[in-house]
Amino acid sequence: MVKKEFLDAKEKALKSLEKACTEKKADKEILPILSLINDSEECYTSSSCAGRIVLLEIPSIGDKKRARFLGKWHRTIEPNEVETAATKAKNGLLWLIAQSPIIHIVVATSEMADKIVKTAIASGFKNSGMKSIGRKIVVEVCSTERLDAPIGRDGFLFCKEEYLQLLVDISNQILEKSMNKLLRFEDKLRNIFG
Repeated sequence: MVKKEFLDAKEKALKSLEKACTEKKADKEILPILSLINDSEECYTSSSCAGRIVLLEIPSIGDKKRARFLGKWHRTIEPNEVETAATKAKNGLLWLIAQSPIIHIVVATSEMADKIVKTAIASGFKNSGMKSIGRKIVVEVCSTERLDAPIGRDGFLFCKEEYLQLLVDISNQILEKSMNKLLRFEDKLRNIFG
């Protein structure tokens, strides 16, 4: 990517992040990491999520266009929150999903991409790697922890109270582990950019 193109794309990405922050759509838990990366002359973030638990209604497998978020939490939760969110369901499978953090970083050089990937992996983000090495170099920082569990259909939960508690406990553990990894990643990034 040509230097001017890189700087123009970075400016656009930073404006988008600023708008998300103003509208309170950015995950505050990840903002210190985004600031470290975006303050660097060699990198900028194009998208990110600090990790989340969601209750998703999907009319049919693979139908992302008509999928609906019934609940979305960037924190640990209780089973009753899932049950309450499920009351909004109408038609389709209900999935409880826990996702670890994901950060997409555009970098100016393959050397910097390599540093970031190694730093992410050393911080526990074992699925990290280069997503694209074409016109622009994109690093994806992500982890292996994830839960995807079908728990109902058409507004009805099929799982018993004990099983829902287990799924919520696992989801919460994924988020807690993710927060620890984010803190390690932030600390190690300071060595690169500090």
